[in-house]
Amino acid sequence: MLWNSKTSDRGARSKLRDTTRAGEYAERFFNEEDGTVTVLAFSIFVMFLIMGGIGIDTMRQEMARASLQATLDRAVLAGATAVNNTTARAVIEDYFSKSGQANYLAAEQEGDIDIRLNSSKVTARASQTLDTYLMRLAGVDTLTSGGNSTAEVTIPKLEISMALDVSGSMMGERIDALKPAAKNFVDSILDSTEPNDAVISVVPFSWGVTPSKEIYEALTVNENHLYSSCLELSDADFESTTIDPNTAYDQLIYTSREGTTFGDLTTTPLGSFLDTYYQSCYTQDYFKILPYATTKTALHDKIDSLEAGGSTSNDEGVKWAAALLDSAFQPVVQSLQQPIQVPQDDGTILTYSLVEPTLTNMPAVFNESDTLKVIVLMGDGANDNSYRFSNTYRGPNSDLFKLTYQQMQFNYLQRNYDGRRWYGSQYQQYCGYSGYTCIYTPTGEEQVSYYLRRPSDSRMFNVTDGGSVSWSTFNNYSASTLPGFISSERLSWETAWGLMSPRFYYNVTGSAGPWNSYLGNPIDRSKKNERLDDICDAAKSEGIVIYTIAFEMGSQPTGADEIKKCATSPNHHYNATTVNIASAFSAIAANVKQLRLTQ
Repeated sequence: MLWNSKTSDRGARSKLRDTTRAGEYAERFFNEEDGTVTVLAFSIFVMFLIMGGIGIDTMRQEMARASLQATLDRAVLAGATAVNNTTARAVIEDYFSKSGQANYLAAEQEGDIDIRLNSSKVTARASQTLDTYLMRLAGVDTLTSGGNSTAEVTIPKLEISMALDVSGSMMGERIDALKPAAKNFVDSILDSTEPNDAVISVVPFSWGVTPSKEIYEALTVNENHLYSSCLELSDADFESTTIDPNTAYDQLIYTSREGTTFGDLTTTPLGSFLDTYYQSCYTQDYFKILPYATTKTALHDKIDSLEAGGSTSNDEGVKWAAALLDSAFQPVVQSLQQPIQVPQDDGTILTYSLVEPTLTNMPAVFNESDTLKVIVLMGDGANDNSYRFSNTYRGPNSDLFKLTYQQMQFNYLQRNYDGRRWYGSQYQQYCGYSGYTCIYTPTGEEQVSYYLRRPSDSRMFNVTDGGSVSWSTFNNYSASTLPGFISSERLSWETAWGLMSPRFYYNVTGSAGPWNSYLGNPIDRSKKNERLDDICDAAKSEGIVIYTIAFEMGSQPTGADEIKKCATSPNHHYNATTVNIASAFSAIAANVKQLRLTQ
């Protein structure tokens, strides 16, 4: 290879000139003001780049955290409904696996999962490490996202009132479908709670509601007869949930519109369906309230015993259901918890209480944090008119009289001035003669006959044994005029109506006064709808959750709408038929089991 020394020298000198020129340019750049501004701009650009990088990476971190938290929340909510601890953890892991986040779920720690009979608490944790993009310029290579969540399924102490329509329209397949549905509801509630943590009252209603004898006796009542235990509630009573044992309530008159037999209000000429239809108050055991039951046996027996009769008063059903949830009823509960002792044939004493004695502060005060109060209203018809007497046919001095006497046998006729006696029944005809006395011998226990006075002429009709006498004859009855006479009593109207109906009174006397009074002073449908609105609003304002079921009311939109208005919300209302009533009760039972996210 030939070497050209001149060419080589020229190249070296050229490189030297280039290097010198670059240095001069650099020196000039740094010494001039324009170069300083450019450096500053470059520095600011780098700073903004780093800040933007922080924003981008932290946003990625927050998105990852939100995604983890959402998965955690869904997973623990599902896990909290599991039947045991192992299943709960498996549910959580399944949620993370299906979301593609299985690697981020933290290991279970002691105490994270606690599944019990009436409560569940489930906790889970997760974390994720992210590689940063631009924060690396600031020396931060990774960011960590994490979260934890706790879900708790709690069935707090439950106080439930089941207001069940047992009016006459429920007869047949409707009540047959109701019974298993209501019993399944009871089972679902009691199976989900610890013993005595749930109490369920059953409130059957038709024309009205019949409190049990024990509830009635624990209340303060202006009692005016001994036939029944129904109360006559005023409009104002429906503006609150309270039936206060310290407040005096009027007793409802017990009668029937149609009864045609004296002393038996259930006998009518209208057929077996209507034999009990028009009773103002039902005294049969199957109509009475079952209060504060805690066992399936008691509740199943009550529901199985239900029979249909009468018409509909949804307002009274809700009123009593709410009263059983009001703490003002605590003195009544305490009286129901007192021991009852019943001697047995073997000489032992059976001791029991109508309400479980270990239940304390029952009903709980409203809005107590660990107690949920629920009304389930099931109705199959619109409100119907109920009948009442005007004041004319209330109070003392009715047209019914009670004559008490002892059955006597004629012994002999005695002449007063010398004591001569004549034996034989043929001499009884002379008992009323002056100067003679008839001697009788008692032959049996006391007897009673009832006489109904006809207002037009005061004729007295013996409605027990038949026949009639004038007012003057009856009014003069005494030991001297009527053998075996003990007493004569004019009954109150309240006592009289328990023995006869307005129709019976008309059939005997021909007077339609009581009939017109009874039918002419009803609590009509409109008034009952107002009362229903009032008591439902009062219950909801106290925190009572109301579920409603309109049963077989597809052709009665107005009645169904009234029931629906009572519900806590439209979502708390169900339209049901005999086919799906069990589903309606099951849905309510599921909703009663409260589920909440606590963290």
